[in-house]
Amino acid sequence: MKKYVIVGLGIAGLTAAKTIRSLDSGSEISIYTDEQTLFYPKPKLFDLIYETLSAKDIYYYDSFWYDTNRIRLHLGTGIRKIDSIEHKLLTEDGGTVNYDSLLIANGASCFVPSFEGAYTPGVFTLRNLSDAFAIRRHSRLIGNHKPVVVIGGGVLGLEAAHSFMKNKLRPTVIELNSYLLPSQIDKEGADILRGIFENWGIEIKTDSSTERITGEKNVDKVILSNGTMLPAEMVLISSGVRSNVDLLERSKLPYKKGALVDDNLTVTEDVYAAGDIAEHNGNVYGIIPPAIEQATIAAKNMIKPGTATYHGSVPTNTLKIAGFDFTSIGLVNLIEDDPQYEIIRAKAPIDGKYRKIVLKDGKVQGIIILGLKGEAIAANKLVNTHADVSQYKERLKDIAFSLKETRT
Repeated sequence: MKKYVIVGLGIAGLTAAKTIRSLDSGSEISIYTDEQTLFYPKPKLFDLIYETLSAKDIYYYDSFWYDTNRIRLHLGTGIRKIDSIEHKLLTEDGGTVNYDSLLIANGASCFVPSFEGAYTPGVFTLRNLSDAFAIRRHSRLIGNHKPVVVIGGGVLGLEAAHSFMKNKLRPTVIELNSYLLPSQIDKEGADILRGIFENWGIEIKTDSSTERITGEKNVDKVILSNGTMLPAEMVLISSGVRSNVDLLERSKLPYKKGALVDDNLTVTEDVYAAGDIAEHNGNVYGIIPPAIEQATIAAKNMIKPGTATYHGSVPTNTLKIAGFDFTSIGLVNLIEDDPQYEIIRAKAPIDGKYRKIVLKDGKVQGIIILGLKGEAIAANKLVNTHADVSQYKERLKDIAFSLKETRT
């Protein structure tokens, strides 16, 4: 009986386990995670900040499901080292685990910049259940209408600011770049999004960087590089994530930004990687769709090496930002005057609606959608097939024209 071991119980680890079980009913599957909890979707952490929920309320599956599928969970059991020659793992508590095929899916951790005061009491990051519960406790401790600063205007930072607002706090978002969501949206769309947040009473400061955080028993101010002082009784640092490469380093496995993998998601013989830890052709995607795709392919290769190939992922973000549907797929940010590309925009700023389509020779290369419901599936199809929408160019300039009406 083949023994599969997975390190990490995020979306990549869970997907791999489900895939293996569906293709190999008689195998042994074990998952090791340093967290004490069952799998939960990371976006649900924002619900925990302002709602009275328990961990069980956001678990994707209960323990009975894992037992039924014969997936052995080792919660609170971190892995210290991988011996890829002997096919063994050393656990943090000194135990030894043998494996036939191993998947590294231990994800990433929040990046904390090196400015002064980053570890002052009342300063948080948000990556797991413990973080969410700590933030919720502190929110209730400081009370309503108190100032909160979110450092980072990406997806997670904006979601957190929205949660703080619903908690009756007064959030300010600091973004280093000139507009919000610089990796997923363009300035025109970001300006519409900014207007939505400011109408809610959330202050946005772009082109701003943090110099230091002050406070003794609790944070009291965030001081920006331009000298601006922002009062704050809580701070959330949301400055991106970094792959958890420490295990790779201790195990002498190849890595740069993440575990270096080939087109089969192989790190070394019988060792694979997927999700936020995996680096393929220089890319660590850090989002859910590639993690699922990688985990599925890696699992197939764990069963029978070389049977599935990974060709990279089209960058895709489909989610809700503070209740607004948002999709960003493919090539969306480029030099505006590049003669190779044509851009079609449509918008209704008052309604918080925006669409941008990037074309090359009439074929779709990328799409941004904000505030338009039910368009994500059609957008994915258009980008992934590089559909020719030349006949629809004029109609696409109307925000009321749905992508679902295109026939390609």
